[in-house]
Amino acid sequence: MNLQDLSGLLRLEREKQGLSFITVAERGGFSNESAVRRLEREDTNPTLRSLQRYADALGVKLSFNLERMTILTAFNHAGGVAKTSTVRDLGITLAQLGAKVLLIDADPQGNLSFGLGVRETTLEQTIYPAIIDELPLPKPLEVHGLHLIPSHLDLMQLEIKIPSIIMGITNLRNAVRQLEGYDIVLIDAPPSLAPIATSAAIAADQLLVPIPTKSKGLESLSTVMNMVSSFRRAAPTLGIALFVVTQFDSRIGHHKMALESIRASLPRIAPVSSPLIYRPSVYDRAQLEGIPVPLLDPR
Repeated sequence: MNLQDLSGLLRLEREKQGLSFITVAERGGFSNESAVRRLEREDTNPTLRSLQRYADALGVKLSFNLERMTILTAFNHAGGVAKTSTVRDLGITLAQLGAKVLLIDADPQGNLSFGLGVRETTLEQTIYPAIIDELPLPKPLEVHGLHLIPSHLDLMQLEIKIPSIIMGITNLRNAVRQLEGYDIVLIDAPPSLAPIATSAAIAADQLLVPIPTKSKGLESLSTVMNMVSSFRRAAPTLGIALFVVTQFDSRIGHHKMALESIRASLPRIAPVSSPLIYRPSVYDRAQLEGIPVPLLDPR
């Protein structure tokens, strides 16, 4: 079911309960009743967070169920495009909906681990043994209602070692597919085109591609698309699940132009998300305190 269909079901439930838009807005913490009205329009593009608030206002429990485990990797070779915050905050949101979520920090910088409050790790707790020795993935840490396989700075050794292992580039893919008990696995790839990033991309069923609404994000797209074609040699069914539009500031003309360009050109390749608003103070605080944005500031 897509989010538009879910919005329609919530509208029927509101009408069944005889609740006004004002009542739902007050219960759900919406700014006003027009925000609820927009969610019910057929041409709306609702967010998962807004529908969760709508459901809470109706006293309805949203549940999450997949027929099989889905593996998604946030991939973009450009740095600073919000890969890590996308993985972290999407993982938390899905876990809040009842999904069993595993996050894998495949970036030696460890920003995902740090952003979840994990400061001290060992190399044995990371993906390293699975890639080097073809062992099962280690027991994950439990953080904020989900599971995490953390990173470590020494993961950087993999950049040298993976090419020397026969089919080493597919070892992470094999290890992830041995997992049981998860609905969603989200992998945070490092911002590069080197072996670790390639391993993380190939491990996925589909890719999440964060794109900031500025020239840096748009300029990286051609390389991303070329790399996806290259990755299909090892993962023939790999594609793009979603372009995640990030760091959008409606006050900046260039951002609005970039958003229009994204919406005009990319839907023929894969769906495009609603833009994530640029709020540097919130994201910086979340990273420093090790608390995902949906928990730090539910709005």
